[in-house]
Amino acid sequence: RGGDFVIPSAVTPTDAKRLQDFARQPSERQYIACFHGEHAGTKTRDDVAEGYREVNETVRLDLLDHFADRRNVSVGGPAMGYSFFMGNCHFCLIPKGRGFWTVRLYEAFYAGCIPVLLSDGYDVPFESWLDWSRFSVKWPMKRVNDGLYEYLANMVQERWLMVEALHERVRQVACWFDYLDPSSSSCSPYQGLMRELTRRRPDRSGEAPAERRPGVDTSRTSTVDATSWAKGTLPRAGLTQYWF
Repeated sequence: RGGDFVIPSAVTPTDAKRLQDFARQPSERQYIACFHGEHAGTKTRDDVAEGYREVNETVRLDLLDHFADRRNVSVGGPAMGYSFFMGNCHFCLIPKGRGFWTVRLYEAFYAGCIPVLLSDGYDVPFESWLDWSRFSVKWPMKRVNDGLYEYLANMVQERWLMVEALHERVRQVACWFDYLDPSSSSCSPYQGLMRELTRRRPDRSGEAPAERRPGVDTSRTSTVDATSWAKGTLPRAGLTQYWF
């Protein structure tokens, strides 16, 4: 990958303001999880539906199949109340779009919603120093089924302190993705981009940065097989185990 890195997408000022206005405190949120967006079966526009079918995007259809009739969720096609649902959910489901990424991920931070990443091939921004396992959930695309709902519902119903901690960490890191209000001189996407560029600049000895040297492991993310949840063998200590 050389010196490549992921640049966070910007959210329009109007959308950002609306998401912030509807963002509720964790204790006031009504929905466990939500997703509203286009998909391969959408009825709004034939060309949009065809676009999703061309790339064989099935995760969004799986969400509709396994979440639509569940309690305390809001899942479906595009909705006028999109910002309301984002700000009223604990977990925002973030399936891949027609590519690996989607702006929905960055909208979640404005809504104060815990991202659930459903895109196996997507590299997240600033992962060399942001431990995404502490403020998000990553779930395998092939296992978007009833087990995902049960896992998230169990978190809200049985492990509320962990959910609160995830919400708080989302709030703490949101500044890294907010192009519109970089009020902190040390936490903004601009600072993040400069930090990435600096880390990739060779030092005076001519060596590449540590993360690009063979044999140097700079990963901070732990991995647990998603089937451990269904088997009841998921580790209970800490929050990093929720990065699937």
